[in-house]
Formats: sequence, structure tokens, C-alpha cells
Amino acid sequence: GGGEGATLNDVLRHNTVETVIMVEIDELMVVTSREHLPEWSNCTDLLGSADWCGDDERAHIIYGDAIAWFNDRFSTKTKKVEEEPFDVL
Repeated sequence: GGGEGATLNDVLRHNTVETVIMVEIDELMVVTSREHLPEWSNCTDLLGSADWCGDDERAHIIYGDAIAWFNDRFSTKTKKVEEEPFDVL
């Protein structure tokens, strides 16, 4: 999982990234990590970013089942939502 925010932090370091979608099933993990592991998701050293990486304007955090989220958008059998393809997963 990415609930601690470290992967989000790493992705946002690339200034060519326009949008990051993080799908995390456990909102409590994100809240707890933000409180107890703030250095893992600290984006204060990124020019133009927010203090917490989750507040960066490029970051979109969705709380739910990632497999279901992807299936709803990209499965040829269960697609329910139109979504633009991703450059990187």
C-alpha cells in the first residue's frame, strides 16, 4: 500500500508529473501516518507543493479498493467509468 505517503512523495518529486492518483483502501492508515510519520509524506522541499504531499494540487487520493477502482475503469468486462489511460502505473 501507499498509505504512508512515501510513494506519493517520490512521484511528486518529478516536475513533469501533472496528476497523481493514489487509491488507498485504509483512510485511517493515511491519517495515522500523516500524524506519526510526517517525514514520509512531507513535500515542503518541493517547489510549489503543499506541506503534506496529499495536499499537493497534483495529488488525488481516493479511499477504496484499488482493484475495484481499476476494474471499474479499465476492465474490458466490467468497465463502468471512462478514464484516460495512465502514462505510468
